[in-house]
Amino acid sequence: MDRETIQSLIKQCSLGLFDLACAVSGHPSWDLNLPVGVIDARRSKPKLMVSAIGTINSTLKASSTIAHPLMVRLFERFEDVGLEEALTEMKRGEDGEAFCEVWQAYRDERRCGDTPMWSIEDATAFVVQSREAHADREVACVAILPGEPHRILTFSVPIAFLTRD
Repeated sequence: MDRETIQSLIKQCSLGLFDLACAVSGHPSWDLNLPVGVIDARRSKPKLMVSAIGTINSTLKASSTIAHPLMVRLFERFEDVGLEEALTEMKRGEDGEAFCEVWQAYRDERRCGDTPMWSIEDATAFVVQSREAHADREVACVAILPGEPHRILTFSVPIAFLTRD
């Protein structure tokens, strides 16, 4: 599934990815100014945006709470029983007080502008991935896929593939 999704996104964004591959080729060494691709595929036509890896969190807001184990447990229960029931269970559980603190921090994050798209840990892993991709002469990309909640997919594409005739 993910491989087919990635192939489709590459095809739909080929012109912009060509330009991005050329820009990445112009960076002889990895640094925080290295351009990466961000594909917003939540609508019918994916949109490619380019961001410097050092400012990726201004393009995709990172959350300090969504990777917390209690929030992960909430999201898992949410899929099975719905939001209201999952919240009730979490608040009444043995970690109820700790959960309420994390839940409030999560709600505060959401009120302060754009909705967080991924965790700080995910963003950090992507920065590391971009460094490895650059060393392999590849373009690092992140895609936002539709769903409730959305899905994030990271991948890299060889520069030679994107710039071939």
